[in-house]
Amino acid sequence: MPTTTPKPSAPERRSARSLRRRAFTLVEVLVATTLGGVLLAAVLSSFLFLGRTGYAIQNYADMEAQARNAMETFALDVRMAYDVTWTVVNNRPTAVTVVTMQGNTRIPYTYTYNASAGTFTRQRTGSSPGPVTTLITGIKPNSAVDFFTAYKIDTQKINFATTSTTAAGLMTKQIQISLEAQRTRSTLAATTNKVVSARFVLRNKKVTT
Repeated sequence: MPTTTPKPSAPERRSARSLRRRAFTLVEVLVATTLGGVLLAAVLSSFLFLGRTGYAIQNYADMEAQARNAMETFALDVRMAYDVTWTVVNNRPTAVTVVTMQGNTRIPYTYTYNASAGTFTRQRTGSSPGPVTTLITGIKPNSAVDFFTAYKIDTQKINFATTSTTAAGLMTKQIQISLEAQRTRSTLAATTNKVVSARFVLRNKKVTT
């Protein structure tokens, strides 16, 4: 007995065509995957760049804050000092002790540059020593520039290689500090900050030329 297959109605044909349209070809999938990968890489690169920039700004801010606070503290003690004593190692000054007065009491403060540790510290010394306060960290050693530079009253630089520490202390009228601080992270390039202070004048100290 012969059989006949009914012809699909118009709605059924449209539904079949819609199903065929919803499918993606392999080329379309590959293109979409590639575009998605490029977009993801761009977003990730931007995120990493912003992260590095943020760390660099934080490092600069930290170094600037340390240097500014250290110079203000050092300037306050130096400008009030009545006497100066130098510590010299290999013809280079590594520490300076400035003596201030509170009433009739002599109060010495020693500022020390430790090249191996990369630090600049302050400590009340003398008969009643106080704790060591670290003012600056991460200082790069520099064989070409002295951390401390002393000047006479006529602004001539004092040569510690040819001048005794006692004579240098008597002649010192101005002190300047020069340094380069550095911050490093494993995924970032080193961030550096160079600092050259003003010449701090020992206003209360009598000097000899």
